[in-house]
Parts: sequence; structure tokens; C-alpha cells
Amino acid sequence: MPKRPKIITVTGGKGGTGKTLCAVNIATMFKNESKKVLLIDGDVENPNTYLLLGGTLNNKSLVNYFKPQIVEDKCTKCGICAENCASHALLYLDGAVPIPMLTVCSGCKLCYKICPSGAIQPDSKIIGWKYRSEVNSISLLIGELKPSEARSAAIVEDLLKDVMTIIEQKPNEFDIIILDTAPGAHCDVELLINMADLVIPVTEPTKFGEMDLLRIIELITLLNKEYKVIVNRSSLLGFRDEFLENLSNKNIKILGDIPLDDDVVHSYCQGTPLMDVEANYSKDGGAYASFLKIYDKLKEWIHEKDNR
Repeated sequence: MPKRPKIITVTGGKGGTGKTLCAVNIATMFKNESKKVLLIDGDVENPNTYLLLGGTLNNKSLVNYFKPQIVEDKCTKCGICAENCASHALLYLDGAVPIPMLTVCSGCKLCYKICPSGAIQPDSKIIGWKYRSEVNSISLLIGELKPSEARSAAIVEDLLKDVMTIIEQKPNEFDIIILDTAPGAHCDVELLINMADLVIPVTEPTKFGEMDLLRIIELITLLNKEYKVIVNRSSLLGFRDEFLENLSNKNIKILGDIPLDDDVVHSYCQGTPLMDVEANYSKDGGAYASFLKIYDKLKEWIHEKDNR
């Protein structure tokens, strides 16, 4: 039986904690050891994993979304579609043809399925795009939401359909799949967490960081997923030990912490991951050493999973 790739979701309760930094460098460390890595950018309103890898957006494809089209000549004005629309996306007045309100339409297709006269036909609109590319031997799958559209979860669902197709049809194509989420604890993030074998919430040693970490952990626990936390910028203002002890007292498992390091800033500016074997960053830097420790713990976790 082919071995299913391990799926790791990197997330964060708030923006700016460094989750994409961690996702990119974790993917890079697996790549360094010749693992076949797929990195998925699920932050569809602000995808930037390709920028941190120094890549470009390639192989663009459309993401279409269902919208109802009313055929007025067939419509009997019964109102059944509007009565059963959970998102109230069909404006209906007695004796009139329903009017679709596409900004609130969930795309569930219920109206199309239940219309007794066949007056609702399936149509579609473009709500975003997907990109497939490869950068430095890392495969990238990126989603992007079209400006003015609100259904970001539909883009994420489309990305995850591709993941499931890969797992079912080509289970040996990748060893590791890394999912990078948007900040927050909304439905986009829930979808990506629910796919994971391991969730890595990234936080920072501040009160805001702790509050949002606890919120995302609540969601992870609700979904019954294993998690280990990374504390980024852990040396910020000297709160590292106090913050780590506080998390430990709450029985929160720590995967590692990454101190402030100029090399991290340089890697952002250059679009070259800190942990890339071909990069010219110091091997003695604090962030570099911390990422290596994180990677060692991830390999231990994989070994334990494979031997259960």
C-alpha cells in the first residue's frame, strides 16, 4: 500500500506572526533532504509564499463559482426557490420573478435542484485563480481571491480538491504537504486545519499573541487535531522565558522558538529562505539554529507516526 504524504498546516490566530516565514522554511528544510514537498498557499486574500521563495506566479487557471440564472419564460413565480434559500440570496415578491443577489449567494445549487419548472439554470462567475509552479525543487499550489469577491473559502475548497486528487491518484508524488493558512479562525482556516496530521500555530511573545494563540488552539482542539506551537521573535524585549513558561503552565506543547535575527530580515528582502542550503546566511545565527531544532522535532514526529 502506498504511503500517504504527511500534511502539516501552519497557521496563526493573528496576522504578522511569521507563519508564512515558518511554512516556507519548514518546506525548504524537507526539500534540503531530497523530500518531495508540496507547499500550498491558502491565504488567498494575500498569497505571498512565492515571494519568500523568490518565485513567480505561473500556470494560471480560473476558479469558477455557481450562480443561478433565472429563465423568466419558464418561471411560474411560485417562490419555492426563495423560501428554501438559506442565505436569502433570492429576492422574491408575490407574482414576480425572483431576483438573484449574488453577493450573498453561497453557491449551494439548492435553488437549481428544487425548481419544479426548471426555470433556474446553472451559470458561473470567476471568483479567483489558482497557480501551479515549482521554485527551488518545491512544488507550489497557490490560490488567489479576485478583488471585490468575498467567497475566499470557495478558493480554499478548490485547492483542497486538488490535494485530495493528488493523494488519491498519485499518493507517492509527495512526501510532505505544507498548508499555509490565512490569519484568524474563520472557515478558510478551519478547512486547512481539518486536513492536517499536525497543526503548527505560530505566535509571538505578546499579550495579543497569547490571546490569539489561545483562540486558534480552541479551534484546533475542537477539530481534534494534534498541534505544536512555534514562538516567533521569541527574544522580543526579553520576554522569551516568561512567555514560554506561561505556555507550558497551560499545557501547550512547544515545537520551538525563533529569536529576532537580522538574517531573517535579509531573507525577506532577498526572497531566499533562510534555511535554503544554497543561501549565504550564517549557520551560526540564532534563527538558523532554532529552525534546525524545529526540523529535528518534526522528523521525530514523523518517525513516531510511521511506527505506530
